[in-house]
Amino acid sequence: MKAALFGAGFAGEVHAAALKSCGIELAVVVTRSPASAAAFAEKWSIPRFGTDAALAFAEDIDVVHICTPPTTHGTIARACLEHKKHIICEKPLSLSVEEAEELAARSEKSGLLCAVTFNVRYHQACRRAKEILDSGILGRPLVIHGNYLQEFNAFPAPLDWRYDPLLAGDMRAVSEIGSHWFDIAQYISGEKIQAVSALFGRFHPERILEGGIMYPVKEACGKETGQESSEPAGTIRVHSEDAAAINMKFENGAIGSVLLSEISPGRGNRLTLEITCEQGNLWWNEEENNVLYHATKNGGIRQEIFAFGNGFGDTFTDFLKDVYRHTERLQSGTASEDTVCEKSMWPGFREGAEIAAICQAAYDSDRDDSRWVTVRSSGRGKKQ
Repeated sequence: MKAALFGAGFAGEVHAAALKSCGIELAVVVTRSPASAAAFAEKWSIPRFGTDAALAFAEDIDVVHICTPPTTHGTIARACLEHKKHIICEKPLSLSVEEAEELAARSEKSGLLCAVTFNVRYHQACRRAKEILDSGILGRPLVIHGNYLQEFNAFPAPLDWRYDPLLAGDMRAVSEIGSHWFDIAQYISGEKIQAVSALFGRFHPERILEGGIMYPVKEACGKETGQESSEPAGTIRVHSEDAAAINMKFENGAIGSVLLSEISPGRGNRLTLEITCEQGNLWWNEEENNVLYHATKNGGIRQEIFAFGNGFGDTFTDFLKDVYRHTERLQSGTASEDTVCEKSMWPGFREGAEIAAICQAAYDSDRDDSRWVTVRSSGRGKKQ
C-alpha cells in the first residue's frame, strides 16, 4: 500500500505522522509551492514531490490523502475518483451541500473507499460511550448538548488561509470545529440533527494586521504590544464568525445546543458532549479524553478511566488503521463493494455530506435572524 498527500500544512503533518505509525509508505506529496513540497518531502523522507497533481495519480498509488483548504476538496476528490484512487479527505468534505451530495453519490457508485477524517470517534471513551448508548440501557436520548472551545484565534492571532473566503468559505468556527462536534454528537447518540437555530458572533470585523498577526483596532501595534515587525501596520476586514451558539432539534424529538468558540483563552481543545436519556446521563470532554462519566438517578456517578487510553494523535493512527484495513480487503478482492458500507467506525462521504448540510443550515439561520432552518440532505435549508 502506498499513499499520496495533497497539502503540507498542520493537517498534512498529522497525516504523515499517522501514516508512519501505521507503517504505510507515503510516496508522494503535492503542494502549491515547490519549496514547501521539497521541505515536507525531506522531513518525512518522501521520494516524489512537487506541484503537479498527476504525481498523486501514479499507478502505484493506492490512497490519496486530501489535506488542503476546504474549497479545494471537491476538485481533488473528483480527480481521485476518475483515477480510481481511494480517498481520505480532511473535514469538512465540502462547503457546498450540493457538491458534498455529489461527491457522496459518486463515491457510493465507485466501489472505492472514501473517508472523512472525523477522528474524534476513535477516542476510547467515545467508543465506550457509543457502546453504552447502543445497548439501550440508558433509554432514548432526550437532551444532547455541549461545546467546542479553542483559543487559537484569540488575539493576537495569525492571519492564515482560514480567513480567506476563497479557501475557507464564509464560515470558520462552525465549519472547522463545529463539524467535529456535529459528527460526534450524531455518531454517539445515534440521532440525526433535524433543524437548527443559530447565532454567529463576528466580534471584530475590522482588524489591524502587522507582521502577519491580527490585533483588534482599539489595540496599538508595534512597540506598545511588544511586537516588532518590518511590515507596516494596515487594516483588514474579516467576515467569518469567531463563535456560534446553535440550538438543535433532533429527528427523535430530542433537543440540544452547542457553543462553538475559537477565541476562548485557556481552552486548547475542549470538546464536550453530554447526552441525557430517559434512564440515565452520559458525558465526556476531549481535554480529559480518557475519562467517561455516566449516571442514573440516585445511583451516583460512575467514572470509567481508560488507563491505557489514547490521545489526539493516536485517534488519527487508529482511524487510518481502520480505513487501510478495509482498503486492503478491497484491493485484495476479499471484500465486496457492499462490505465497504458495512464499515466499522470510519465516516464516509455520506456522513461528510450530512455535516455539510448542518453547517449550511446554521449559516442560513444566522443570516435570517436565527430562524429555525431544516437540515436537508441536499440543497439549501428551508425555514420551518
